[in-house]
Amino acid sequence: METVRNGSKIILAIVVVGVLALSWWLVSPLFLHQAVDEKLPPASSTVEQEDETTASETDQSEPTTPAPEEAQADFYGTFVDGEKNYQTSGKIKTVTADDDVLYLRFEDFQTMNGPDLFVYLVEPGKETADGIRLGALKGNQGDQNYVLPKEVDLTQHSRVVIWCRAFDADFGTGELKATSE
Repeated sequence: METVRNGSKIILAIVVVGVLALSWWLVSPLFLHQAVDEKLPPASSTVEQEDETTASETDQSEPTTPAPEEAQADFYGTFVDGEKNYQTSGKIKTVTADDDVLYLRFEDFQTMNGPDLFVYLVEPGKETADGIRLGALKGNQGDQNYVLPKEVDLTQHSRVVIWCRAFDADFGTGELKATSE
């Protein structure tokens, strides 16, 4: 009889610890924030901007190449809030690095934190889980870069989604548009 009670207490303790761990995993992201501040990948189509002393000595009528921070993106967009009052904001753009790798860049990005958040590229009208997963969200605040697969067609996969796998919820979305539009 005594061993049955001790066995029941052990099982109860294990269940309580499991429930507490799961609760912490689900709820703690609402209170904790992960800030990211990744630098812009070095853009191959840009040249460092001249300093002020050199610029004043040159002819001001000649056009200058913008600094990497001012490089024009091929695609751009803005995040909007997701479903169920999940708040998301920030800018999205593509950047080509020196090694011809295409990046998706989030700037001034901010979203509610949550468990199991991922970045997806999705065709409009399709389910998020059917899109192209770029990886786990690096942080719920700040500038961050994600490598785009070479074969991705951003005219087709034009929707960027911050997706929570645990809740099957879109925390935020953004529509990519070509800069020529």
